[in-house]
Amino acid sequence: SVYLKILIIVFFFVVLTIIGYTLHNDYGISVDEESSRLHGIVSLNYICEYFFPNQKFQFQINNFIPKLDNYEYREYGVFFEILLTLIIEIILEVKNFSEIFYNRHFANHLLFIISIICFYFLCLDIFKNKLYSFLGATILYTSPRIFAQSFYNDKDLVFLSFFIFLIFFSIKFIKKPVYYNAFLLACFSAIANNIRIIGIYVVILVAFFLIIQILMKNKLDLKKINALLILLFFNFLFLYILWPFLWESPFDNILYALKSFSKYPWGVNVFYLGEFYKSEFLPWHYFFILFFATTPLLLSIIIILGMYQILLRFIKRFINIDKNNSYKDIWRSEKEKIFLFIFITIITPLFLIYFFNSRLFNGWRHLYFLYPCLILTGIYFIDRMALIYSKKKMVLIFTFILSIICINNLYNLIKLHPYQYIYFNSIFEKKANKLFEIDYWGVSNKNFLEKIAKNNLEKDKIIIGVASFTDLYLSRKMLPANLKNKIIIAGQEYQNADFILNNNIFEINPKFNDKYSIPKTFEKYLSLKRGNILINEFYKKK
Repeated sequence: SVYLKILIIVFFFVVLTIIGYTLHNDYGISVDEESSRLHGIVSLNYICEYFFPNQKFQFQINNFIPKLDNYEYREYGVFFEILLTLIIEIILEVKNFSEIFYNRHFANHLLFIISIICFYFLCLDIFKNKLYSFLGATILYTSPRIFAQSFYNDKDLVFLSFFIFLIFFSIKFIKKPVYYNAFLLACFSAIANNIRIIGIYVVILVAFFLIIQILMKNKLDLKKINALLILLFFNFLFLYILWPFLWESPFDNILYALKSFSKYPWGVNVFYLGEFYKSEFLPWHYFFILFFATTPLLLSIIIILGMYQILLRFIKRFINIDKNNSYKDIWRSEKEKIFLFIFITIITPLFLIYFFNSRLFNGWRHLYFLYPCLILTGIYFIDRMALIYSKKKMVLIFTFILSIICINNLYNLIKLHPYQYIYFNSIFEKKANKLFEIDYWGVSNKNFLEKIAKNNLEKDKIIIGVASFTDLYLSRKMLPANLKNKIIIAGQEYQNADFILNNNIFEINPKFNDKYSIPKTFEKYLSLKRGNILINEFYKKK
């Protein structure tokens, strides 16, 4: 039986890995990927010089690399970036630019697959139901935007993956606060904190829950206190080791990173609900609207109902505490305790964002890490309803709801490929172009440049202008040499261009600035659409 379970897990891992390997070359490069790689290389160079000051290394990281002390983005966590550079560029000796990033895409997605398997076991640990666990993991894996970004989003999706590990071991520790679980939680917490420093709040929550558990028993439990001290000590130690930025001044630099990321200086305009806003002046509902617009309707509904159920039960317990002056009614079962933890895990970063007036932009990607916990609350609602209405027909109906979400996701994965990152649900899809930014990272640019180059093989040079705020130079680097050498990027010098790309991403308001106005000497040549959504379009000189 144990061997069969292992065999099934290995089978799914292999199948998902084959799918990922087959698709990983289909996605272009995002505007952030090259800089993310550089963050890792700067720190890797610092490590080499720190430990081997008199030794010269042959690999490229010592050539023209900024010093960490003077590096503009020194506060970024680099554990995963260094790991990718070591494996892909040093061990495997991949040197070609496009191959480096295609390999990084596959590695990012492989991490995501591992986290999906972990999410399955997290669901199983909570619900004790294999079908719910399988459907929950499938919903996460097939969510269109999450699936696409699992290849090229090397920050938010990598953090989402490690956040799943973090929640998995947090719940293990809350259930059984022993030294072994404390050590594992400290390890994964440190990695998650390194990728996104906001993850540090989870360990604080875990500590809070453990203290409540001790108070509920009205007895000093030295084993639990020691386990908590081990957790906090090793969490900080591992974080310090994994993050070279902290080596010289750990406490000051952690505070610096927290302050920096809460007010990240993003000076461009964000297109939202048909208007342009500075990122620091986006309306309070930005996250909520983007979440509901890019999440399947049925899933959003069961998430809201699940959150409502958890909150309602907590309020009832809280009223009882007030009456009895006792801690004994905060939760009455292990599952209730776990979902109170998950609920607070979800609302804490939302509260912190509004409390510190932190900046959100590019959709709700900075909060993607909450998505697995939100899925858990949706399954919690289904699980509760199945218990209340225990008739077989009702249980089948509730299971069918989860299955419908999976089928809808799969349909959109196939329909939108390889542009699943533009997914909007049926309410918003028809008006998405008029309301929101679509391909803000320019991931589709590579495929379009390739198409233009292949359609004009007879030309020695193809000069392309850019009528939007997007980096065509970066996308050009991802093309095969024979196509790349044909393309010359002209920027806004439209008079020299044969073609002009417009992907409708602007850092200025085009209503009041004609920087990106396409000359009348150009006519529409090609447009890329999926469903009702226009991704980008090319204009050709008449």
